[in-house]
Amino acid sequence: MKFNIILHITTSCNYNCSYCDVIKDKKQISSKSLEDILEFIKNNKDYIDRFKFFGWEPLLAWNNIINIIDNSKKFIWNNFEIVTNTSLLNDEIWEYFEKFFKIIFFSIDSENNFDYEKVEEFIKKYNLQNKIYFNLIISPNKEKNALEQFYKLYNLWFRWFNILPVYITKIWTEENLKVLSKIMKEILDLSLIDKTLKLYWFQENLWEELKLANNTIFVDIDSKIYYSDIVSTFTWKKVKQDLFLGNLKEFNLEKLGNYNFKKEKGFISKLEENIYNKVKWQRQLQKVMNYFSEYLNKKNAK
Repeated sequence: MKFNIILHITTSCNYNCSYCDVIKDKKQISSKSLEDILEFIKNNKDYIDRFKFFGWEPLLAWNNIINIIDNSKKFIWNNFEIVTNTSLLNDEIWEYFEKFFKIIFFSIDSENNFDYEKVEEFIKKYNLQNKIYFNLIISPNKEKNALEQFYKLYNLWFRWFNILPVYITKIWTEENLKVLSKIMKEILDLSLIDKTLKLYWFQENLWEELKLANNTIFVDIDSKIYYSDIVSTFTWKKVKQDLFLGNLKEFNLEKLGNYNFKKEKGFISKLEENIYNKVKWQRQLQKVMNYFSEYLNKKNAK
């Protein structure tokens, strides 16, 4: 069995989103941890499927990303991934994206500017459109802005989206959820007409294709390994010990064998359910998302 590795490379971010729950202590991965991760990749190369760079803005640690790619590309060529807010893109980064990256997640939201013209310029220059997925984050009171963002991206011929209303917030209201529902239905109905439009949260059959949550382990900035990246947020940091797997230096993927993480996924789902049940609007938001997921999958099944 092969595994997906998420590497937390920096806890710095150049944005200050109102909904963000992550721990921003402005740390960079240490030189010692870089050595450990390179040794880990070399020793476990036969068991690594994809390797994702993660952080509150991983491009703030671009030199470290280059270091890892240049010293491990012979082991995991073209299987790198990244999640970025797009604000720091330049030609050097796009060239690396084109050469070495399999999937690029652009996380954008309606609280921050997104340079559509610049991205359009880059995608014309580099062969990247078939690698880019958008995490479209929708904040309460910014729902219509998010819809405008979606159509701008759609008109640039992007078709792969993960639509993510903000969770772990108390400021959703009944009116917000009504607006969100209208937007969701509009986008989902468009996907029923345009079959090239893929919505990864709603279309269950697409999750395996992206492998967003399967056979994944999270390497934190201190070289400790966990079952999930949720341990790096304020909400979930209390469960770190429950999700701890080991230390990078002595960890061996071969020993995980055919482990399917079923127990850990169930534990995380239970934690999420407990959080949502404490806040009325979280429960209602979950109902909205579940309704539209069922709505789309039933329509697609006909």
